[in-house]
Amino acid sequence: MGENFAFFLPVMMASFGVVFGFVWSLRVRAAGYWSGAYICVAGGFAVPAGFALVPTPVWGFVADLLFASGFLLFSQALLERWRPNWLLRARIAIWALSLLLCAVALALGNLPLELVASDFGCFLLIGLPLVAGKDHLGNWSDRILFSATALVALDNLARGSTVPLTLSGGSFQSSDYAFLMQALACIFGLFLALAALAANMLDLLTRYQRDALHDPLSGLLNRRGFDDAINQRIRRLPMQGSLIVCDIDHFKMINDVYGHALGDRVIVSLARILARFAPASAVTARFGGEEFVLFLPDTHAARAAGIANEIRESIAQEVADQFGLSRPLTASFGLSTAQSGDASIHDAIARADAALYEAKTRGRNRVCVRRALSAPDTATVDPQSRACNA
Repeated sequence: MGENFAFFLPVMMASFGVVFGFVWSLRVRAAGYWSGAYICVAGGFAVPAGFALVPTPVWGFVADLLFASGFLLFSQALLERWRPNWLLRARIAIWALSLLLCAVALALGNLPLELVASDFGCFLLIGLPLVAGKDHLGNWSDRILFSATALVALDNLARGSTVPLTLSGGSFQSSDYAFLMQALACIFGLFLALAALAANMLDLLTRYQRDALHDPLSGLLNRRGFDDAINQRIRRLPMQGSLIVCDIDHFKMINDVYGHALGDRVIVSLARILARFAPASAVTARFGGEEFVLFLPDTHAARAAGIANEIRESIAQEVADQFGLSRPLTASFGLSTAQSGDASIHDAIARADAALYEAKTRGRNRVCVRRALSAPDTATVDPQSRACNA
């Protein structure tokens, strides 16, 4: 192998280590393992330079340690996507056994045994994640990453299986084994790095998209996410159903008396209650502050009012006791249905907001319904919850 090529390989691997390190700084957990793996492998390929400066058999074990550690990190990086920490103890045992055999081979001066122990250890470490990942190939990035990993695993398996043929005659540096190791590592290592980088960047973009569409405190959709979900639905189906607007009563008092930290916990608790009672098809969002919106597709007003009352009663019964509040915590609800003449879902939201305002003015802790923006014809249904039908 030419000296220039041998120099290029550790530089390339280390460069990918730095790139993955940057991606890891963007809070992509798996990228940290990829970074460590490529740094270790870069160190392994740089060992010949150290041997040239200080010739000693110790360098052989240093290379074995770096390659084994790099492949252990490769396996963990892959499993972060497919099955985190799967068979972790077994993989550590493979790493340790491979290094033990390498140390024994070095002590005996048996280079072929050392190379076989290293190659088969690396094969098992990077091959096991393929077993875990075969059922998690739902998108193109995972399929490409799986293919790149399989090639690296097969490279180590084939190289370890043909050591007697490729190591025959001459020194390690001038052997066919060394040439194939570095040439194929350059090709497959580059493929694996690009596949992993694409997968990590796709994860990062997916996370940014989720963050853009979700409220970070409650985990529900935000206003933009709500609009996006509704627009996706009406491209496939007509806009039919009911819309509920919910607002916590006297929420400013909670923040003023108990502090914003407890106010945030109340928001989270309410979001969980909404998720518990909302149907699976519901689109649930936090529009800001203490205001929540639920769109219930294909749900008539009577059923939606029943759901709103279940949520209202649960809030009144659970939240104050949960946080040790000295007074009951309640919420008011406005409800409307989507109309054929609505220009958008925001027409239904406007009617529900009007019903919510009415619920507030009538004493709070109740559900009011408006099907149009005309003056309401009020009918008392229950002492605790009045339906205000327009």
